[in-house]
Amino acid sequence: MNNVATTATQFVRMAALSLVVVVPLVVTPWGQDAYSRPKVMILYSLVGIMLGGWMILRTSSRRQWNPSTPELALWAFVLVALISSWTTVNPRLTFFGGPGRYEGLLTLLGYVALYFVGVHFFGSKRGVHRLVRLAAIVALPVAAYGVVQLFIPPLFYGEAFTREWYGGLGILRVPSTVGGPVVFGGYLASVIPLLLVLAITSGGVARVVWLTGSCVAIVALALTLTRGAWLAAVLGVIVVAVGVGRLEWRRQLTVSACILAAVVLAAAVLITVVATPGTIGTRVATTVATQSGSVGSRLFIWQRTVDLIRARPLLGWGIETLREIFPYERTSLVRYFGLRPVIIDRAHNDTLQMAVSVGVPGAAAYVAVWLLVIIVGVRLWRRESGADRLLAAGWLGALTGYLVQAQFSFSSVAFTPIIWLLAGAACGWEARPRDDE
Repeated sequence: MNNVATTATQFVRMAALSLVVVVPLVVTPWGQDAYSRPKVMILYSLVGIMLGGWMILRTSSRRQWNPSTPELALWAFVLVALISSWTTVNPRLTFFGGPGRYEGLLTLLGYVALYFVGVHFFGSKRGVHRLVRLAAIVALPVAAYGVVQLFIPPLFYGEAFTREWYGGLGILRVPSTVGGPVVFGGYLASVIPLLLVLAITSGGVARVVWLTGSCVAIVALALTLTRGAWLAAVLGVIVVAVGVGRLEWRRQLTVSACILAAVVLAAAVLITVVATPGTIGTRVATTVATQSGSVGSRLFIWQRTVDLIRARPLLGWGIETLREIFPYERTSLVRYFGLRPVIIDRAHNDTLQMAVSVGVPGAAAYVAVWLLVIIVGVRLWRRESGADRLLAAGWLGALTGYLVQAQFSFSSVAFTPIIWLLAGAACGWEARPRDDE
């Protein structure tokens, strides 16, 4: 590889690593939109830099294209999304995304670009290790700030607005630097498995750091009061436990004891500092209340979204247009959401969101992409051994956490770009022969 190609490769990698660091942390102190807007601007800028560096690399060297397992399904999804954009009911929303979300066509294409950057620039066990470790390092201050928010006043206007907006329960729900508590919970459900695996595979001071980070993240997750994220984190940890194996867990008594202590501490903080046992019990009890509360509102949104999908099943209504086409029937909205104004811009289910946006074929391709990514993770877990096998188990746990929480909430520019980049890196690692590492 010549000097120009080497420089271009390093240029792309540095931009990708910068994205992993900056996107979860960056906020703006001005205005209500303190989280998503600066993050999506960083996303656009860094993806543009990556693509520019990649073009220089392609013109200076004949680097071979490495196909990955989910690629055909991914191209099918992109094709349907592009075609759907020509039939959208609102081109501006479809291309640029709605306020506070910004997951329009440009952002989705940015995610796809990150997947391919992961495949071609981080597609090895070394590349996956590098990304996982960096994502976990960034998760430490993000999780810690979430816990600290319990004891300090808001530091900027957007944080104050978010706390007030989600304070309808009379309980403080922490948002940290990634967004609202729902987004923060989803982020934590995705990174806790990575932190646990790093704690298992490390030694000395590093193990203490990762284990402490895991415990802090568990406490922060409890403080979000996001039940979908709780479920996602539990399932992600179960996947890690199964992947690590019974024999390894017998050697990890310290890790197991710290996890149990963190769960107990989180419960104690919830019922003593955040709220009363009765309040927390009511919050948990409403999980099975299908006619009211957040569960009832989710079912209400899902039912209406399915009706919209039936109306335009082939190409959907357009990306990010749910806020305009959702049937705003005042009586039903008051029943589920109260008297304050509400805009339904998310189906609170990633699969339904895709189906209503780009149609059933596009949603099927999208689901196929993630199913194939899961298959890739399982193949890596079965193929590798030692620390690499445990890393694959951690990635499978993180992916499980992300996908499960997305079926009860939504993706977000705060951490979804990192998942796509990691997915590409894992798929590139799986496509590379073991003797080519």
